[in-house]
Amino acid sequence: MNLTTERIENHRAQLTVEIESEELEDAKRKAARKISRQVRIKGFRKGKAPYRLVAQTVGEGAILEEAVETLGDNLYKKALEESEVVPYGPGAFDDFQLEPAPTFVFSVPLQPEVDLKAYQDVRVDFEAPAVSEDDVDQALKQLQLRAVEVLDEAVDVAAPGHRVTIAVESEFVDGERQDDIADGNGESDAQDALTDETVDAVDAEADRETPYIPRKGDTFVSDENATIILDPNEDPFTHGFVEHLIGVEQGASVAFELTIPDDDADETIIGRRVQFDVTMNKIESVSIPELDDEFARRVSRNRGDLELDLAGLRASTRDELERSALSQAKSQFCNQVLEKIVEGSEIDFPDMMLGQQIDGMMGEFERNLAQQRISLDDYYRLTSSTEDELREQHRDSAANSLRHSLVLREIVNAQDIAISDEDIEIRLDAVVSGYGSSPEIRKLFDTPQMRDNIRNDLLMSHANEHLYAIGRGEDPAAAVAAMQALSADDAQRAKDRSERLLQYQSEDEAAATLATEDQDDSAAEPEAPATEGNAGDLADSEQAQDV
Repeated sequence: MNLTTERIENHRAQLTVEIESEELEDAKRKAARKISRQVRIKGFRKGKAPYRLVAQTVGEGAILEEAVETLGDNLYKKALEESEVVPYGPGAFDDFQLEPAPTFVFSVPLQPEVDLKAYQDVRVDFEAPAVSEDDVDQALKQLQLRAVEVLDEAVDVAAPGHRVTIAVESEFVDGERQDDIADGNGESDAQDALTDETVDAVDAEADRETPYIPRKGDTFVSDENATIILDPNEDPFTHGFVEHLIGVEQGASVAFELTIPDDDADETIIGRRVQFDVTMNKIESVSIPELDDEFARRVSRNRGDLELDLAGLRASTRDELERSALSQAKSQFCNQVLEKIVEGSEIDFPDMMLGQQIDGMMGEFERNLAQQRISLDDYYRLTSSTEDELREQHRDSAANSLRHSLVLREIVNAQDIAISDEDIEIRLDAVVSGYGSSPEIRKLFDTPQMRDNIRNDLLMSHANEHLYAIGRGEDPAAAVAAMQALSADDAQRAKDRSERLLQYQSEDEAAATLATEDQDDSAAEPEAPATEGNAGDLADSEQAQDV
């Protein structure tokens, strides 16, 4: 066997195998015997007919085709072993030539290859996020709203301070009108279900750099069961919303238009007009607890923290907000670092791998449609598109996603990132501690699947810590060590909280039992018998009545 190997387009290897004519002739004789066992030839038992008669019966071409197929399978396996090519997936038999010598040509998709280049030199500016006093105030206000006490759950007319449950629908009433998807053949129900989110998901990657500008008729907000406190200073959707609900009766509906103000966080909709249609489903009179030391004590006990006063709760809330903000900022920063590394890397992968990535995205797209009770066939019909066109629309996004995941995997390998069993135990302890410490609870969580999920999650966390350190020009090992220390601290805090919650629960139950016993003792206490002193008082009273 004479083998030559060369790289060809689409990240494949071409294996060209040349064999001796005698080897092909031997394969043809074996193929003829196989065919003779499958085809009845007059005068001969199955498998016993000579080559000449088999060729006359089925044709020389059929014998050659059978021989090439069988021989090709064997030659492909031998060629892979000899060439030391590591395929990504199944290869393909591309060609066979008889002259000048029997030659087989195979193509093999190769494993993806990533050259990170000088990835450790990538730098990105990072600014730690700041948490303002207003942020802390808003967080404490949310704690207050979650602790409201319902005084009357059947109020007739909405007033400031009431908690209301509403159904709200709204849309932009200015701007360019949205193009109709329907073809006008009475398919309005399916069109309504085919939301902008679903349609735009197809080409979202192409428009990633350009912010989407809402069109006339696009939904601003839609919620069938929104619960809000009527505070004119705390509009949930945009300025002026709450004041239109004041005075609305339970069960009534109200419609109004508002203009998005200049200070809206979304600059693309400033100045736009929005039509609101609101139905008042429920009105409740509520009491919002005072933001004082007693409130802080209740909140901290409910969370399993040490009992805090208001200043302590404020400090604890700020710490949580800062940690959350830093986590989000680090995640965005790591994405930026990864993006720059991807841009500077050389990445090769076969079309087969890209096709599998597209398959996954198509499956996710189909599941999203199914949630809206739309099939892929309905989508193709409503959008006048085909499966091939939809796959092509996903191609760029799939390729981009694949490049990022391959680079991240290569960074994991290059940085020698590994997750130990101890790391998994620490994370598992933190998860379990939130539900109690009994052996039965641990058995529910300590499963091979849960450990695999934790391992994958930790692997991503470690990779992000490396990206965070690389982008800032710091030592990745030190960053991971700091993260592990923080994780261990979080696990201990979760355990302490769980134990304190049990302690608080026991204290509250004991206090409730004692209060009940005191009430029972008071109710069972007999009236004091009349003594000489109080008998005299009684006599004096009777005399007074007589007078």
